Amino acid sequence: MAVADQILGRRKPASLVLVEANPLDILRAGGDQAHYDMFGAMTKVYFAEFEAGRPDAARHVIDFYAGPGTFDALPQKVRDFVVATTASNILDWAAATAFRPALADYNAIAIPTLVVRGGDGHPAMLRIAELLAARIPRATLTTIEGGRHFLPATHAAALAHLIAAHVASVSGTPVQQGSNA
Repeated sequence: MAVADQILGRRKPASLVLVEANPLDILRAGGDQAHYDMFGAMTKVYFAEFEAGRPDAARHVIDFYAGPGTFDALPQKVRDFVVATTASNILDWAAATAFRPALADYNAIAIPTLVVRGGDGHPAMLRIAELLAARIPRATLTTIEGGRHFLPATHAAALAHLIAAHVASVSGTPVQQGSNA
C-alpha cells in the first residue's frame, strides 16, 4: 500500500490501537474539568520553566505521567535526550492543547479500536482512556497492570502481545504461540 494512498484516504485502516492516548480536551468536553485542569497546571509550570531557560523543565511532564522522582531516576543518557528534545516536546504540547474535536467526532471512528492504558497511570490519563473507550463505538479498553504512561519502554512485551492479539482478532489470523509480536 502506497503511503500516498493512506494520506489521501484511498486506503482505510482496518483497526486502531491507542496506547496511553492523550487527547486532553476529551476531559473538558466530557465534563471532567478537574482532570483537565491538572494538565493545564502542569503545562503552565513546564512552559514557564522552559521559557526561563531551565534545561530540565521537561521533568514536569515525566513526573506528571509516571510519578514524582521519575525524571531523576532515569539514566543520565535518557535525561540528556529529554533535555535535548524539550523544544520539540513544547511544540507537541502546544498542538495537543489546540486539538479539540467534538465528542461526537469520536463516535465516527468506526473501526475496531484497542485503547490501552497503564493501571498505575495518572488519574487524568486513566479517565481519558475510559472516555475514549466509551465514545468510540467499537473500542475495547485494556489495562496493563503496573504500567504507567511509558508502556512501550516499561512493558514492551505485554504491549506487543496486546497489539498482536488485536490485529489477529481483526484480521482473523491467529497469534503464534510464544510470540510477543
